[in-house]
Amino acid sequence: MLLGYFGQADFGTGRALTQRIASTPQADNAQVAVAVWSAACVALAISLIGAALVYAVAYYYFSGPFEITQGLRDELLQAVWVLALANPIMALNGVAGGALMGLERFRISAMANLVGNSSGQILPLMVAIAWGPDLTWLIMAAVAGRLIGLIIGWAGLWRFALRGAPLRIAAADLRHATTFGSWIALSGVISPLMVYADRFAIGAVLGAAAVAAYTIPFQIAGRTQMLPIALVQALFPQLAAESVEGSIEKCRQYTVFIGQLYAPLVIVLICLSRPLLQLWLGDALDPRSLLVAVILLASFWVNAVANVPYAQLHARGLPRFTALLHVMELPIYAVMLAVLGVSFGLAGIACAFGLRCLLDGVVLIHRSGVGVAFTARKLALPAMLVGLAIIVSLYAEDWLSALACTAILSVAAIVILIIQMPDGIRTALARLPFASTVPGLVRPGTGV
Repeated sequence: MLLGYFGQADFGTGRALTQRIASTPQADNAQVAVAVWSAACVALAISLIGAALVYAVAYYYFSGPFEITQGLRDELLQAVWVLALANPIMALNGVAGGALMGLERFRISAMANLVGNSSGQILPLMVAIAWGPDLTWLIMAAVAGRLIGLIIGWAGLWRFALRGAPLRIAAADLRHATTFGSWIALSGVISPLMVYADRFAIGAVLGAAAVAAYTIPFQIAGRTQMLPIALVQALFPQLAAESVEGSIEKCRQYTVFIGQLYAPLVIVLICLSRPLLQLWLGDALDPRSLLVAVILLASFWVNAVANVPYAQLHARGLPRFTALLHVMELPIYAVMLAVLGVSFGLAGIACAFGLRCLLDGVVLIHRSGVGVAFTARKLALPAMLVGLAIIVSLYAEDWLSALACTAILSVAAIVILIIQMPDGIRTALARLPFASTVPGLVRPGTGV
């Protein structure tokens, strides 16, 4: 959880760098290099302060409020310094990723993320098998995985932008990284805090077992966000380069498209959540996880829809609005966690997360100019199918009935995607080599 939270350790400099590079497409390599080194200086300086904060927060939480046996508590406290070490590594990783996104070098950025994230999962497993489950070594292995991704990202950045350019920083780029990035950083601190606050609250009140019952479905549901996040990251440089009117129109199309595209995946996982969790965890499955998984999957669908307007506001140079929105949401979310958590337990905590995603999405869609009524109208059918999937998940207890309902609802969602796909996106997809093999994607007689 702490690695995930402080994975935001670039403190907005990565997104600021993406916006800086994408909004000035005429910049040469020397100008890009100055922006990169300036952002790296800012990120590194702030991340060292963040490392001290990580150490202090983690040491306090694990030494007192977190309910756990004394043996595990001692092991946690011995590993805290490794969490602090991860902060500058993740900060520089964010800078490299932001620069590569601004340059639209998506392949090397994706490779760095894929290898880094995969290594962060695989290396701890290898360490556990070879030396045993010592937490300090496990976290060091996870951090080493991020370091591998960092090396790949910076190697690609050196090849495409930094090689041959002077190592120089500029006051204007330092200012942009600091001012633009500071608002992103505020969102980067508050937003993950809201994401992880539920688990810290559960750990303090209900103990580690309840954290596991909530975190397992949360992590599964959260991993599905890779698809919409990847699309938004690729879209961000285009939004930054567009005029205001063009940015709003592109945002309108992709907000609807991501909601339609992401719905079939969410529907499949909601319908099959019970049999899949039972198959995976067996007798270790906490029954509370079943309802939590369904609520969180639906919540992440809402969150995915809001990703595009969130990115569009940043691309237009308006990170201040999103930062202040998250600041205002924090106390509201805290109240919802307390009230719904006390009243309904883990399911109430999940509902609070869903309501926060809905509030966030409505405000962002309105402020971006997309239009709440427009979005609701276009996504009404996918939302209805997600709702039906939730009902199915409550009653379909065996594989046969779950698979049958999954097939019906997911096919319906795919048909809606093909029929209602925004024309601009349909035209773009029709140019791809595989377009003619997808039924309904190319309209007869039009070429699109």
